[in-house]
Amino acid sequence: VHGDENGHAVLLVPPAYQSWHNLPVSAIDGVNIFFVLSGYLIGGILLRALLDDRKPFAIGHFWLRRWLRTLPAYLVVLGGVAAAWAAQGQLPAEAWRYFCFSQNLTTPHPVFFPEGWSLAVEEWFYLLFPVTLLVLAGLTQNRRVALAGTILLFLVLPLVFKYYQYQQGQGLDAARWDAYYRRVVAARLDAIALGVLACYLQHYHAGLWRNLRRPGLALAAGLLAVTFLYPKLGPNVLFYNVWLRPLLEGLTVLLVLPFFSQLRCQHYTPAMRGLTLLSLISYSMYLLNKSVLIKLVLTPLAQSVLTPHLGAAGWLVAYALYWVLLLGGALLLYTYVEVPFMQLREVFEKPKKTAAAELAAAGK
Repeated sequence: VHGDENGHAVLLVPPAYQSWHNLPVSAIDGVNIFFVLSGYLIGGILLRALLDDRKPFAIGHFWLRRWLRTLPAYLVVLGGVAAAWAAQGQLPAEAWRYFCFSQNLTTPHPVFFPEGWSLAVEEWFYLLFPVTLLVLAGLTQNRRVALAGTILLFLVLPLVFKYYQYQQGQGLDAARWDAYYRRVVAARLDAIALGVLACYLQHYHAGLWRNLRRPGLALAAGLLAVTFLYPKLGPNVLFYNVWLRPLLEGLTVLLVLPFFSQLRCQHYTPAMRGLTLLSLISYSMYLLNKSVLIKLVLTPLAQSVLTPHLGAAGWLVAYALYWVLLLGGALLLYTYVEVPFMQLREVFEKPKKTAAAELAAAGK
């Protein structure tokens, strides 16, 4: 899929909300796929910056590019949803926390704007991982060791936090696991770190990466089977839900990356063009999916108009409308919000490029 790492958010769209009137969806957790892919692509950006010995790693430049990509559309949609809730007198007091992604740092995510939980995980990873990397690089004076150490920290500390949650009496039934483990920032940073680990292996252990091309698929299939079968054997819930499950799901995605990273598209077919367009607008699709379309538009429409006139078929009409409005709305949001702000990234970089060119010309 072409484009930014958020293009892979298309994997989060309808399957993430499988309960909406029991429509058939995929059983694979798209959030885990998204986190690992996001880490893999972000890891590539960080690795290229680390390997460029000609200049220091510009952490501010990295953040600027990320935030101009992710924040504008998020703030537009969040502002619209907040206004709609406020108009109904239902805006929660903690809504301000969504503007600084602090709504689920160590506590369950509120009901308001549920899409925000995964975006908070990603934004805090963008903030904390480069800072930790720079600190370790300064302490070790070895960029490779610093990257490996940072990855290790981001894999271990979330496990420690999850164990702490368990010790505090947070049970492991499905609802509490989802609230206290799955949707909390401190518990999910390891999933993105697994993606960075994949990038590290691809660069520093290229032979192993190439050799995993096909065996990795078999191993991933085996791990996927374990994630389905292991809970049915009645194992210790602490071992599985806190220690094993998060790593198994992330490792399953990691192990298929060697295969897909080595695929080469010989012909840019219409299907590939469609997939590329879908990847470009998928971040907007994710933002509009549940809080806007399902909650504010389609559910009231189905209940008040479609179902009374069409019966059970009204929900099928609503589902068809869902796709039309989702794709159309996402295309508009991408075109008129995402693209203009992404173009600003080049505007901010242009003076630096011009100055560098002038210095080069003066030295001739």
